[in-house]
Amino acid sequence: MANYTTPYLGPLLVSLVFSGVLYGCALVQTYVYYKLFPKDSGKFKILVASEMCLQTVHLVLLVLGLWQTVMTDYAQRPQILGLALTTAISVLFSGPIAFCTQAFFVFRLYTFSHKKALAVVYSFLVATQFLFALMVSISTIATRELSLQPWQWFIISMLFIAICVDTAIAVSMSYYLKTSDPGFRRTSRVVDQMALYIMATGTVTSVSALASGISFLIAPKIFIWLGLFIIESGLYTNSLLAALNARAKFSRELQHPESAGCLEMPLSILDT
Repeated sequence: MANYTTPYLGPLLVSLVFSGVLYGCALVQTYVYYKLFPKDSGKFKILVASEMCLQTVHLVLLVLGLWQTVMTDYAQRPQILGLALTTAISVLFSGPIAFCTQAFFVFRLYTFSHKKALAVVYSFLVATQFLFALMVSISTIATRELSLQPWQWFIISMLFIAICVDTAIAVSMSYYLKTSDPGFRRTSRVVDQMALYIMATGTVTSVSALASGISFLIAPKIFIWLGLFIIESGLYTNSLLAALNARAKFSRELQHPESAGCLEMPLSILDT
C-alpha cells in the first residue's frame, strides 16, 4: 500500500509538521507584537488577530483531514487517493492568509513610495492571485479531489503571480526605502538593514512559491507542490509578524543618542 500512498500522504504529513512549527513561531511573534506595541494602530491589531485566527483554523482542519485520511480511510484506496473534506477546506484558508499579508505589504509600499499606479497594479495582481486560489479551492471542496486538468493553468498562474508579486514588492520597497535615505552614516546603516530584511522576507515566500510551481510542473500528481503550498501560508503569516515586530529594533537604532543628528528620515515610516 505504501507504493500508492507515499506520493499522496508523504508531502501532506511533512506539510503538517512544518505548518505546526510555523504556527508555533507565529504564536511567539504574536505575543511579542502585542507586548511591544500595545498602542499600535487598531487596523494592525485586527490584521494580526485575523491572521492568527485563519492560521488556527487552517492548522486544525489540516490535522483533522490528515487524521481522517490516515486513520479512517487508510485501508480504502479510492478515499485515500482523494482529499478529506477538512483537508480541502484547509487549503481554502491559504488564499485569505496570503491575501491579507500581501495586501499589508502593498499598503506599506504605497506608504514608502506614494505611487498610486504602482499600488493599483500590485493590488490587481494580489486580487487576481486570491481569486484563482479561491476558484481552485472551491472546486476541490466540491469534488473532494484536485481536478488538475481543468485547473492546471489556474494553479500555474496563481503560483507564478505569487512569485512575481512577492519579489516585486520586496524589490520596490527596498528601492524606495533607499531613495529616502538622507545619507547620514548611522541612518544609512539602518536603512541598509531594513532593505536587507525586506528582501529576505520577500524571498522566503517567493522561493516557496517557485519550488511549489516547479514541483507542480514536474509531477502534478504527486502532492509535493500541494504540501509546499500549504506550508506557504505559515511563511506569509510569519513574514507579516516579522515585519511588524522589526519596527521596534529599527526604531531603537534610529533613536540612539549618537544618531540624534540623523533623524531626518521620518520615524513614521516604521509605523506603516
